[in-house]
Order: sequence, then structure tokens, then C-alpha cells
Amino acid sequence: MRYHIVLNGTRWAQRNQEAELGKRPRDYIALLQKQLDAQIHIPDISANIVDKVRAKLWAGRPENWALSRKLSEQLTEQDVVFCNVEDSSMSFAAYCVDKKRRPKLVSLFQNFNHLRNLTTAKLLRIAQSTDLFIVGSRLQQELVCKHLNLPRERVLYLPQFVDMDFFTPGLPTSEKRRPIIASVGLENRDYRSIAEATQDLDLDVKICDTSRFAKRLTKSFPDVLPANMDCRYYEMDELIQLYRDADIFIMSVFESDYHAGSTSLVEAMACKRPIIATASKGLSSYLDPDAILTVKPGDAEGLKQAVSYLLNNPDEARRRAERAYQIAQEHHSVDVFANTIASHMRSFGQGDRLEEQDLKKLSRQPANPV
Repeated sequence: MRYHIVLNGTRWAQRNQEAELGKRPRDYIALLQKQLDAQIHIPDISANIVDKVRAKLWAGRPENWALSRKLSEQLTEQDVVFCNVEDSSMSFAAYCVDKKRRPKLVSLFQNFNHLRNLTTAKLLRIAQSTDLFIVGSRLQQELVCKHLNLPRERVLYLPQFVDMDFFTPGLPTSEKRRPIIASVGLENRDYRSIAEATQDLDLDVKICDTSRFAKRLTKSFPDVLPANMDCRYYEMDELIQLYRDADIFIMSVFESDYHAGSTSLVEAMACKRPIIATASKGLSSYLDPDAILTVKPGDAEGLKQAVSYLLNNPDEARRRAERAYQIAQEHHSVDVFANTIASHMRSFGQGDRLEEQDLKKLSRQPANPV
């Protein structure tokens, strides 16, 4: 069997090189490629008028459709393909719907309940040519099964990953003078509630207000930042130190069915920080009650009480941080993430499916480099 990885963008080689130099965390794509000896495909070819029309009507960029068109003509049942995001997944699946001797397809879906993704998936009949959907939360798993009328064995819940060798526990900076509350990211974030909850407390609030995946929303930030709140961009080494400096990490998001905030959440877990998180529907898969203290969406007073509780109960805060770190090691390692996808792709290549009990065993094991 031949294995292929179809990417959505063209910067993978640069990011992988930076990871090899230790400048950024390892990406699961590099681990997956190594395990399977897979060929990487990026959308760097010219699009024709049909590709542009399809991108306009459905989803993705014209280059995604151009690459999918090219690969669908070349690949056969002797190939197993992994697509890393909706844009590449849906275009490739659409081209393979009516193809005889089509390749096996494993697709990662980040946000299935987005209206355009849902409509496109149904109209293009992608379930007919996608052998396994991978999603990042239990709720997303339920949505895919329901709306595409699929059995649960066709939709795998695989939790968000973190490079445990990059995001690690460490000492705070010597310049630290009072407690620090930290938060990271832009997607669906509710920093207004953090500001309201902490503006009168004797502490500093530090926000890394950048994201590869989301734009800055006006509703996310207070009109005027409190004197103890600072929002700025952090370089990667600064970001790790921000996690280490944090007496408490807060993941505050608006209510949503999507698991916005999961990446930063598991990074904080890997750095062994006490965590308070909004109990949104989308994040419910990640909020172990023994590890993470939760508050209702938009509950600034509840958030203030939670902050005070953890600051005044350091032994409890440390216990929760230890539990969160243990969960990150067992379930959120980038090695486990890549190993799980690789195992499924091999099973398709061998004509077998992994059983549920095999998945449970796999989720507790580290990757086996090939």
C-alpha cells in the first residue's frame, strides 16, 4: 500500500524545519509521515476555472480543488489518503464519490457544525467516499454521526494534542512580583469576563492575543483594559515562559458547540498549571472535574470566586495541576495522536478495521517510531 498526506496549506516544510531546530513544537504530520513513509502533497499547483467555481460554491481555496482533482485521477485502491482539515478533505472526497477503485480516505474535521461545512458535506455526499472521520470532541462526533447518518465506528473522537517535549513544566521568572493569571488565543475567547473578574484583585493578567486560526473579535476584549491586564503577541519561547509564570491559567470562552480553546488548554496542562475553564459544550470532553475547575459561560463572579479559591488553596491548586499533567501525558501527547491515525491508516491498507477495545488500548500507549 502507498500512503499519502494531503495538506491544506503550503508552509508545512518551513514549520517542520523550525520544529527540527527546536523553535516550535513537533507537528503530528511529521510523525505521521515518518511512521508511514507517506508522501506529502501541498496545494501549490495552478487552479483552472472549474476549481475556482467549486471553491466559490462550496468550501476551500481553488488550489485545494486543483490538487484534489489531480490526485483523484492518479490514486487507486492501492492508496490510503489522510487529509488534515476540512478544505482538503471535502474537495478530495467530492472528486472520489463516483470514482471506481477509489483510495481509502481518512479525514480530520476541526469544526463540522460550521453551517457551510455541514451543507457542503451533505450536498457533495462526502460520506460515501470518506472511510473515517476524525473529530476533536465528543459533541463533534455526535454531530457528524447524526447529520451524515453514520455509525459511530466511522467517526473517531481523537483529543487535541500537545508536544510534551516542548511544552514542559518549569520555574517562573525571577522578576515576578505578584500572582499571574494567564490566557492564550483568540478563537471564541471571552476576555471581558476575565477582566471583570480580576480587575480589583492584587495580581497581573497576561494575555497572548494571537492565533493562527482566528481573527481578533471586538466582543472578546473589554473596551478599556484594566490596569492589571496586558495583551500582546508572545514569541514561542515567551509563550512557554508565560505558562510557567502563571499561578492560574484561565480558558474563558463563549458558549459554543466547537472545542475552541482546546489547544491552549492542553498546552497549559502539559506545563502543569492550575486551570480554570469555561464549561462550554464544545470543551466538555476536555474538562476532567478532578483536574480543571470550571465556571459557567459569562459568569464573571463565579470566575472571580474560582480564582480566589485556587490562590488561597495552593495545595488544591497543585493537586489539580498534577492531575491535569497526568491526563496530558496519557491522552494528549502528539505521539499518541500521530500513532492513532497511523494505525487506522495501516488497518485500511490491510483491509481490517480497528475494534473499539483496540482503540482504548492504543489511546494509553506512546507512539512506536518506525
